[in-house]
Amino acid sequence: MKITTNSILIVFGLIALVMVACLPIAVFAAPLLQYEQPVSVDNVATVQAMVTQTIVAMTQNAPTQTPLPPATATSIPPTNTPLPTNTPLPTATAVSYCDWVSFIKDVSIPDGTKLTAGETFTKTWRLKNRGTCTWTPDYMLVFVSGDPMGGTTAVRLPGNVSPGQTVDVSVTLTAPAKRGHYTGYWMLRNPSGVMFGYGDNANKAFFVDIRMEDLPHGTVMGNFSYPSEFNPPLTLYFENAVTGEIIQFSIPERNPSYSVLLPTGTYYAYASVPNYNLQGAYVNDSLIMKKFVVKGGQTTTGINITDWSPNPHSRED
Repeated sequence: MKITTNSILIVFGLIALVMVACLPIAVFAAPLLQYEQPVSVDNVATVQAMVTQTIVAMTQNAPTQTPLPPATATSIPPTNTPLPTNTPLPTATAVSYCDWVSFIKDVSIPDGTKLTAGETFTKTWRLKNRGTCTWTPDYMLVFVSGDPMGGTTAVRLPGNVSPGQTVDVSVTLTAPAKRGHYTGYWMLRNPSGVMFGYGDNANKAFFVDIRMEDLPHGTVMGNFSYPSEFNPPLTLYFENAVTGEIIQFSIPERNPSYSVLLPTGTYYAYASVPNYNLQGAYVNDSLIMKKFVVKGGQTTTGINITDWSPNPHSRED
């Protein structure tokens, strides 16, 4: 078979068509999409460029997000959630007692008062009824502890004291004979025997506070009312009403009066006639020997010896 030129051309034409059919369409489309790009462009680079352009387009078309302001106390947006409220604490109930004292003041014998040995004195407190019950004369002022300062341990109230009213309560006491600091504690007692005082719990006692010091002697003066024209020689006695100690003086005949020095204290005074068995004394209207007080540096007058009798005189309490 004779191969002609036309036959060869036809074969190469068919081969060319087959090869063109096998090439991807992108090879032919590329010159159209990118007119300036060289024909020999790299396929992988082309695909990467297309992906990159797509991502950039998506990023540019995405909605812009408004940045949040810095976190501050004033930038928090209000919410509808109600704020917690403070629950009020329960109100404390006022405490009250039926029997309750409010101490007002010391009416007499302030704390630290200096007294003489054996001196009789009256201590007075001013108290207020702070409770809800009325105090009656059946309520008592009573000694509870400390130094008793005499034999008195209970005194009735002078009358009714309603809640809110004040009252002065007093007790008569005797100063101790020895030097020192003395304190006696007192409270009130209701008819049921329950004691009460002042303070938040109605349990504090009020008190008497005194000091005993060594003080100078005092002068005692008086007359002898002896039942004759003149008095015989006498022995004059001063008995300490607290300790029982006796100090005596010899009085010459025809001396109608006397003046002596005594240590501070509380005394009884009496005299005797040794040869006649008679005794005279400083007495009250009931002819009972009564006490008197000698204070340091002071003169006590009118301690007259009267009521001469063969019988000893009794002493007042």
